[in-house]
Amino acid sequence: MVPSNITVRKLESPTEGHVDEAVQIFCKLMPEDPLSIALTGGDVRHLPYLIRAMVSAVAFMCGEIYAAFNENGVMVGFQGWVPPGDVLFSTEEQRALLADFMSRVSEKARSYVPGMMAVEFPKVIDELSGIENSELNMFWCNFNFVAAEYQQQGISTAMSQLAYQKAELNGWTMGLATTNVHNIAIYHHLGFELQGYRGMLSPFIDWPVWIFVKRSQIKATQ
Repeated sequence: MVPSNITVRKLESPTEGHVDEAVQIFCKLMPEDPLSIALTGGDVRHLPYLIRAMVSAVAFMCGEIYAAFNENGVMVGFQGWVPPGDVLFSTEEQRALLADFMSRVSEKARSYVPGMMAVEFPKVIDELSGIENSELNMFWCNFNFVAAEYQQQGISTAMSQLAYQKAELNGWTMGLATTNVHNIAIYHHLGFELQGYRGMLSPFIDWPVWIFVKRSQIKATQ
């Protein structure tokens, strides 16, 4: 159970302010993560521009944001989920959000990032999960982050429970990925099953990924 001063809820009407807070949480936690380094072409100063594009697409166009706030209304954790039938950056409108980020990174990064995000990584998810077009056919978690000073307080569990309730109601399989080996135990605790590991290559730094799935207890009606 989360502390009494923490409120966890779905953002029914997310704002640019919410996006700002989510970007700050992510970028404070992930500057040394190998995936952050790979996707920014080795220059993590560009990371906020990528994450802003991703969070904005989920919040305003294709998904749902679940967030935790402290007693002062400050966001201390967030999750971003995209339901079956949609995929992050699958439309021109969503991809347009990447323009600022792509204009800042190196030519080598501009060659690497689109193919990795749209082709190579989805292929790995399919292969390890055994689900064809897995991102399209799962309730996919693109973000699950809690500010460092608020970790180990049940916040991730509480946010995940909101997402699980939505998935269970609709009979959806849930899926996510992590690049941090320490998160394996956390996702097991949340009821996800490890599907496999893959070492990913990039021109900048190689990065690991573990894929997890949590299947609904009821059959999908759609």
